[in-house]
Amino acid sequence: MRFLALLRKELRECLPWVLLAVAFLLVFGFLGMIPQRIGHHYRVFSPGSSVSSYGLTRASLLSFVGMLIFLASVGLGLALGIRQFWMAHFTRTWAFTLHRSVSRATILWAKLAAAAISVTFSLGLIWLYFYWYAHRSEYFPVPPTTRVFIEGWIFIVFGLVVYLGTALSGLSRARWYTTKMFGLAFSVLIFVTIVAQWKLTLAFLALIAGVVILLSQIIDTFLSREF
Repeated sequence: MRFLALLRKELRECLPWVLLAVAFLLVFGFLGMIPQRIGHHYRVFSPGSSVSSYGLTRASLLSFVGMLIFLASVGLGLALGIRQFWMAHFTRTWAFTLHRSVSRATILWAKLAAAAISVTFSLGLIWLYFYWYAHRSEYFPVPPTTRVFIEGWIFIVFGLVVYLGTALSGLSRARWYTTKMFGLAFSVLIFVTIVAQWKLTLAFLALIAGVVILLSQIIDTFLSREF
């Protein structure tokens, strides 16, 4: 019950940033997928002309939404990581936060669970909606492939990597000019690794490896650090 109470508290604190990310996706996503712009792609392909399937799928504006998903996931990961692990340092409230009748592990897992729920549910549901919307034949000549859907989820999970990297950097007691920003730098390395992969399986493996490495470092630092 104490864990659930902490989880609800963390979710309330995450809510403003989640709403901002959702508003960003919905507003700019629909602006990028308005029927007028879709109709422009229909006029490009005149009846009877020879058009490759690549040309049709390339015209799909779902790729634009995918870019928005990437930006929103990175932004939300940064915002939640700063909100949960940097603000307490700047406001010097770690002692108050940890002065509870629960273990440090319970407090940490409540923060991590709230962030994971906020990122995956908010962005995941919107991505699922846009993917369904892109299958409407009156708007899109060819529906997006399953690979496009999976790539969107890779972007969403990468938001969690950014969140963990931000959290680790916030918890680190190293100097700014040494290894304090290792977590964020490692997130960039994971992104470069993902982009370099053509196979989605390898991209997911890179994400999982990044999450495991960052999460293990966060747990060790949080449980052993003197705040």
